[in-house]
Amino acid sequence: MSDFPQRGFYPTGKIYAFLIAFVSAGGGFLFGYDLGIMGGANVYLKEQFALSDAMFGFTSASAVLGCIVGPFFGAWLCDRIGRRNTLIAACVLLAVGSLLTAIPNDMVTFNIFRIVGGVGVGLCSIASPMYTNEIAPARWRGGLGFMYQLAIVAGLVFSAYVDWVLAKWLDPASSWRWMFASELIFVAGFAALLFLVPESPRWLAERGREGEAERIFLRIDGAEFAAAELAEIRRSLAAEVGSFRELFEPGLRKALLVGLCLALFNNYTGWSAMSGYIAHLFEVGGLPRTDAIFQYLLAYGFMGVMTLLACGLVDRAGRRPLWLASSLVMVVANTLIGLIYHYSITGWFVLAAFFLCAIPHSFALGPLPWLMMSEIFPTRIRARAVAITTAFVWFVGYLAVWGFPLLAAWSKDLIGTIAGAFWLSAAVCVLAFWFGWTLLPETKGRTLEQIADSWRAKEV
Repeated sequence: MSDFPQRGFYPTGKIYAFLIAFVSAGGGFLFGYDLGIMGGANVYLKEQFALSDAMFGFTSASAVLGCIVGPFFGAWLCDRIGRRNTLIAACVLLAVGSLLTAIPNDMVTFNIFRIVGGVGVGLCSIASPMYTNEIAPARWRGGLGFMYQLAIVAGLVFSAYVDWVLAKWLDPASSWRWMFASELIFVAGFAALLFLVPESPRWLAERGREGEAERIFLRIDGAEFAAAELAEIRRSLAAEVGSFRELFEPGLRKALLVGLCLALFNNYTGWSAMSGYIAHLFEVGGLPRTDAIFQYLLAYGFMGVMTLLACGLVDRAGRRPLWLASSLVMVVANTLIGLIYHYSITGWFVLAAFFLCAIPHSFALGPLPWLMMSEIFPTRIRARAVAITTAFVWFVGYLAVWGFPLLAAWSKDLIGTIAGAFWLSAAVCVLAFWFGWTLLPETKGRTLEQIADSWRAKEV
């Protein structure tokens, strides 16, 4: 089935666009769930398999190696079989990864299948945001696009809850296995929903299937919108070659630079690096293990509320103001967390500091890279360009997660505490502010084709 049923409930307009974006965001939910489940499980893996700091970092981040590969495979799939079918392929890989990380008795097998699942996450990370952006009218695109980040956070919250429940009620030797196996339920649900939504209309138009694309646009925002979108797509496709070489031409190479910077700051401004170790960090802050996992759940629950608020703000405030304000708040948050660990402050201050860190990540530093990396490139080359920037997200993300225990150990040797790891992130946030001030474009209220045209008018 390629569309919502036309008998009975027949959604149109913003409801229809919302439903498609909601289903598409399921890829973000699995992204968050798959990576988030490790946040509670890794403390058990470290003990059960006697992992060194380096191996602990590798195991915690091994799925990200698959995420690096996934976007390049995903770019080919997105162009070849479409955005929706690429998400279906991701479900297969995630199901295999979930099942086969739940049963091994050695770290080699475990990490191999974490990487397989990571490839599935990588496919979701390129196909889901691109799919949502390609169906959304410009005036709704920010809010609908932020649903992807909201779904990531929802996946993290659910995974934290599952971690907490299983840690509380099951034996430590087996609880981590059920943590990974639990993902199968959500993968099956997402796969079923994908058969209820249409393919991306922009992909259909690029493939010469304009009649199908027009019917989808008509349901989203009426005849005038459909005619205007198809006209812009035709004009844009006529001006595009669709090769990697195009990305390095004047104008578009600046778009590529912006995309790479968004990817970098998504991971090095604080939250992304520490998020895989939140339960461990709460333990270091003096909490018992099950309480630490529960605080991990609270931190992601708070982040979900903040992301929900951001969905209603991004199309009003704009991308650049959110980025600039969030970068400054994150400087304060990282500095404060560093002081808390440096002076061994315990109690509610630790959770409050992590709550403060979640706010700027939720409003801009987390969702805006995923939204804007799929906004700023032309249609023919979008999948290839987003593959590059998304792979870079995962590459620098892997280094951030893998390196965090080593960076914390280095800080402890140098100044006696792990505070230096957070203060270094604060310095990166200053660079993120400078990037937002000098390079980041404002894409609010502009069609994807208008954004693509703006790069062609610029020289770098």
